Amino acid sequence: MKFTIILGGLIGFTVVFVMALLSGKTPTESLFQASIGSVVLGILFRWIAYIWIRNVKEMLMEKHQTAVAAMVEAEERNRQEAKEQAAKPV
Repeated sequence: MKFTIILGGLIGFTVVFVMALLSGKTPTESLFQASIGSVVLGILFRWIAYIWIRNVKEMLMEKHQTAVAAMVEAEERNRQEAKEQAAKPV
């Protein structure tokens, strides 16, 4: 999570600083705007990372539940086949 905040802050700072300089702002104004952009994009990246991690966890839980259900179904099928084999006369 820290990595995404730092990455977002770095990207926000760089993009806003360069865009402010290109639009004709003074370096001081550009630095001030870039620091605000850094905080905003850092928070935005944190939020996006949180949503992404939550969705990955949900996906893994669903896969696990599906696998467990398939194992239970296979075990039940094996029991049923064993009963049928035992019930058949030789």
